[in-house]
Amino acid sequence: MITSFDEILQVVKTRPKKTIAVAMADEVEVLAAVSQANKEGLADAVLVGDKTSIIRLSEQHEIDISKFDIVQADNENQSVVRSIQLVDERLADTLMKGRCSSASMLKAVLDKQHDVRTGKLLSHCAVMQIPTYHKLLIMSDGGINIAPDLDVKVGIIDNAVNCARMLGIEKPKVALISALEKVNYKAMQCTIDAAVISKMSQRGQIANAIIDGPLAVDNAVSKKACEIKGIDSPVGGDADILIMPMIEAGNVFYKALSCFTETKFAGIVLGARVPIVFTSRSDSEETKYLSIALGIILSERTEGPERSGH
Repeated sequence: MITSFDEILQVVKTRPKKTIAVAMADEVEVLAAVSQANKEGLADAVLVGDKTSIIRLSEQHEIDISKFDIVQADNENQSVVRSIQLVDERLADTLMKGRCSSASMLKAVLDKQHDVRTGKLLSHCAVMQIPTYHKLLIMSDGGINIAPDLDVKVGIIDNAVNCARMLGIEKPKVALISALEKVNYKAMQCTIDAAVISKMSQRGQIANAIIDGPLAVDNAVSKKACEIKGIDSPVGGDADILIMPMIEAGNVFYKALSCFTETKFAGIVLGARVPIVFTSRSDSEETKYLSIALGIILSERTEGPERSGH
């Protein structure tokens, strides 16, 4: 079981290098992150975008990109499509979002003409190393699915559990997050969804995970909070995964930790044939570097939760 980003980096360094196709690579933090990843033996990269801008930025900020191929693309759409084609052609093992928008990247990934669709839901996973928590914590979905219904939440869980299992957590503990830990069937649909999904898990409809909810965030990560509130939960105080009720909750949770704590982050999109290194344009070089490392580990595929129907 991997419990820190240092351990992720140690594992990645023992494996053969992967190649990352970077869409619109003319961004300083992205160039710095892929350069560091290359220097430390993690990954090679193909930089896609305006060649003149990429070279100018690298020279201005003294970033070594001499070992990378640069593929010219005249605009955002060309850059995204050509990056995906590199994966189609088996010239790259995974994708990375550079300066392009999230919407343009996801639209191209879902385009049927490319060979990166799988039929699975796409969802964003943030892997976090929080100084006050005893292990890595995965949160989903704070980046793609806006107001997921029950079926979409099950898809989000599939991807998050697959992520956890690739990090060595054989049967991850999944907390379905709400503002409270009781079912409010009159006013809070997310509590009903959480109760239904928890029962599905108990009945064996979702395997390879221990799922409980609704749980408030404090119940999910603090055994003391569970004791105070009298909550007896197999997940409480020891969650590996937090499944958020909607994108606003996930986004605020992520950015609050980013702004006010020393948490380390990595961001990835799962559900396509290859993982997509998917960070915000405002994320730090460190976050983008750690996201590259995470993407490399997750490019070694495994099975996610098994479902017998729902």
